[in-house]
Amino acid sequence: MKFGVILPNFGASATRMAIQDSLIVAEKLGFDSAWLTDHIALPKDESSGFENIFESITTMSYLAGQTRTIKLGLSALVLPQRNPVEIAKSIATVDVLSGGRTIIATGIGWSKGEYENLGSNFQNRSQRMSEYIRILRTLWRGQSNVSFSGKYFKFSNLSFSPATIQPGGPPLWLAGNSIFALKRAVFLADGWHPQGTSPENIGSLINQVKPMIKDRPFTIAIRFQLSFESNQSQPGILSGKPEEIMELLNCYKMIGMNYAVIEFVANSQIERERIMKKFATEILPNFN
Repeated sequence: MKFGVILPNFGASATRMAIQDSLIVAEKLGFDSAWLTDHIALPKDESSGFENIFESITTMSYLAGQTRTIKLGLSALVLPQRNPVEIAKSIATVDVLSGGRTIIATGIGWSKGEYENLGSNFQNRSQRMSEYIRILRTLWRGQSNVSFSGKYFKFSNLSFSPATIQPGGPPLWLAGNSIFALKRAVFLADGWHPQGTSPENIGSLINQVKPMIKDRPFTIAIRFQLSFESNQSQPGILSGKPEEIMELLNCYKMIGMNYAVIEFVANSQIERERIMKKFATEILPNFN
């Protein structure tokens, strides 16, 4: 099982140095990946916790030059409220600049106000999501001239270069906790990226699509919060002593999780790095 770190690119403690220092520590500690959260235009009454947020793709490009081995991910890019051709080009560029170290998780989003602020249709976002994923896949095939004809987007002989270093583009995961999101992930993507809920809930959804996945490689990457200081029973929060957290992670592993993306809850950068180091020394070796 692999582990990624949610970087502090959002919230009151989000600063350039906090993001950069967390990334460097994550790479030194042996985490597989580091992740940026995406929002760009939330209305004030929906922006709690995200009033201060660094734009994800721009930040990813900056961080590509700060490291050499750790993968860089987006969790999760709200694709239907953006231009898919621009997104494909931006991600391809970062993939090249990073030496092929990008992973993209994308979802349909939840904020109608953010869609409106960006001049995008909230009601048909699910339908456009499927088409936009196909656009990304088409543009990442490695062809220098690309055409596409869909219901919402059309282009002909579009010049697209440089191509992504990773053949076919970066690994593409779909976010969302519904069975519809999971089925879309199985049909169109390389993995599923839900928010943490109970192992029983996630396991029941996975069981519904096992015949569709069969033996093909498919990542199930759950996003969690983690705190060693509290012992909360709320699903999706990893808390308690290291042995208790390991036991819970094993429960998720048994139902199919093979990747955990973790936000280390902290009140300061010093505390964040301390928690990351404790996880890396006391928990991470048990899953390698």
